[in-house]
Amino acid sequence: MKVKFKGEWALFTRPEYKAEPHTYLTLTPTASVGMLESIFWKPEIKYKINKITVLNPIQTVTMQRNMVESKQSPRVAKSWMQKGGIGNYYATGDRAQRNHVILKDVAYIVDFNFDVTVDADDLSDKYSAQIKRRIERGQCYRQPYFGCREFPAFFSYPSAEDIPASELKGVTDLGLMPKELHFIPDSKGSIFWKSNNTFVKGKVVVEFAPLTMVDGVVAIC
Repeated sequence: MKVKFKGEWALFTRPEYKAEPHTYLTLTPTASVGMLESIFWKPEIKYKINKITVLNPIQTVTMQRNMVESKQSPRVAKSWMQKGGIGNYYATGDRAQRNHVILKDVAYIVDFNFDVTVDADDLSDKYSAQIKRRIERGQCYRQPYFGCREFPAFFSYPSAEDIPASELKGVTDLGLMPKELHFIPDSKGSIFWKSNNTFVKGKVVVEFAPLTMVDGVVAIC
């Protein structure tokens, strides 16, 4: 299955640039999965990215955005609710401007498939039809975005007869990129994952892999 994403801006933040975010050169496999889950999500579906086609030339620009110094704390917010709103947080006193290196005028075609993690013969065909229908109609659970919610991603279903070719030629070494997220059960973890109709506590580990772009195509498998 294929889906085309396009947008004006994108920011896929490299982990070594947290203070002043710097983007990867292309859409990452993990971000692709998140965007697909924005269109159609079921707990028993596991998306697998086969390849990503980068349609437009890679352009980066520098942009300043307002950020805050403090991290969000559910515990503090809950205490404000219990005190009737006393102790509210004001972003104006905690604001900082940071430089961001972002991508401009992006468009990608994501080639993907999915696995159903439960034993049901009819679910795969049923979900395939639903995914295709939602992409064709532009329906989604939440608006997909390119790394930041301020950078929305618009999507469509490219037909087999009208799939655009990439403008990029040659070989580009993209270095290490986040390939997949793995959930590991851990009683001391902070994330819950639904497995076999029960919620399991654990943590998420990122798998990185060296990726190369050849003529605009990033092969994941």
